[in-house]
Amino acid sequence: MQFVASYPKSGNTWVRLVAAAYTLSDEELMNALKHPTASADLPATLQYTDVERYQYQTISPFPLSQISFPVEVRLRPAAMLVLNREKNLTTSQRPALIKSHHIHGEVNNIDLWNGQWVEHVVNPIRDPREICCSFAAHRDMDYEETAEFMNDSQARMGEENERVESLLTTWSTHVRSWQNAGELPVHTVRYEDLQANPVAEFYDILDFLEVPDLTEERVEDAVERTRFDRMQEMEAEHGFHERTADQEQFFRSGRTDGWKDELPTDVARKIDEDHGEMMEALGYL
Repeated sequence: MQFVASYPKSGNTWVRLVAAAYTLSDEELMNALKHPTASADLPATLQYTDVERYQYQTISPFPLSQISFPVEVRLRPAAMLVLNREKNLTTSQRPALIKSHHIHGEVNNIDLWNGQWVEHVVNPIRDPREICCSFAAHRDMDYEETAEFMNDSQARMGEENERVESLLTTWSTHVRSWQNAGELPVHTVRYEDLQANPVAEFYDILDFLEVPDLTEERVEDAVERTRFDRMQEMEAEHGFHERTADQEQFFRSGRTDGWKDELPTDVARKIDEDHGEMMEALGYL
């Protein structure tokens, strides 16, 4: 299976949208982006995540409401086999990317990732100051709370009664974990580089994913059809299936320097202190 694994608000959705646009017609893409009545209404290029409750409930002897996160992790390898079977039965499209926010790591000596069912991983990363602005709006939290959450070594994220939890830990630890993913084939890309040179960067991503008959012209068309302003217009008219109940808008800004006008100075300073080493290594400081 092919995954897009990232810390939240780092460009995960954009990568999957461009991959979908490369595969789908205009009509299919627009239908895919409208807020569906059920996940089954989505095409394979957008519907898959690794935290759907039914994947786990299928192989759990107990209701998920009665099990802990470590037990969820024990169920994860079998749940991923359920996901892989579903994907193989419902699509032959390539790429059919699966959304994940899990760290690359383990819980109680159980690996969250396994080369037996991981073919490729695209790992977008983003300036944590920009993430803080976007994540605060996504979770309906203030900037200070969000910055604290981004430096919580036990941080997890999930949607009660909808999704099992994803293990995030801190932003720095999350990024570092995918830089040291061992034998898994991982393509890491900065969100800022996607913004600055989208056609070349997305061409490299799709090439890494071994998309057949890859052409620069088709990549350019896919990038054009998923421009941020177009996605904002679509969401305003039809909604968007990944928008949470707490969000007024999913496609909020998409900027690479908006934090300078939005983030309070003390919060920006805290993020620098918490994550300065990794930020400097990635060119953010």
